Amino acid sequence: MQCKHCGEEVPSERAQLGYDYCIKQACVDACFKPLNVVAVHVNKASDQYVLREQLDLPEHKPSGSIDPGWAPLSVPRAERTAQKHARPMTTVEAINELEAELDAALAVEADPRARNKLVNDYNAKLRQFDIRYRRIRQRHSR
Repeated sequence: MQCKHCGEEVPSERAQLGYDYCIKQACVDACFKPLNVVAVHVNKASDQYVLREQLDLPEHKPSGSIDPGWAPLSVPRAERTAQKHARPMTTVEAINELEAELDAALAVEADPRARNKLVNDYNAKLRQFDIRYRRIRQRHSR
C-alpha cells in the first residue's frame, strides 16, 4: 500500500490497522484527523463517548476550564496563585459588609420613609443568606 501523502510504502502492520499514510511527521501532520469525541453523562452509569458528528452538535471551540483550581498556562503565575487562594466571604463577613453599607446609607438619609425602606431592604437581604441569620448576628454582636 502506498502513502496517500508522499507515495512511499506504508508498513504492512500499519496498513492492517487501517492507516493509509506513513509515519513521517509531514505525512502525519497532513493526514491525521483527530476524533471529536463528546462525553454524554448518563444517570447512574458511566459516561458514554460519542463522536460529535453523530450528535449533530455545532463545532465546539475549546475555552478555559470551568474548574477554578485549574489555570491555563497563559495566565501569569501571580494571577494563578491569587485565583487559587481567593476564598469566598463567610456569612458573618457578608452580613458585616451589608451592615456597613446600611450604616453609611442611614448616615446620609434624613427622610423617615426612605430610612425605613433602607432598613427593610437590609432585612430582606439578610433573609436570603440563611434561616439562622438572626442567631449569627446575635452571637457576633456580643
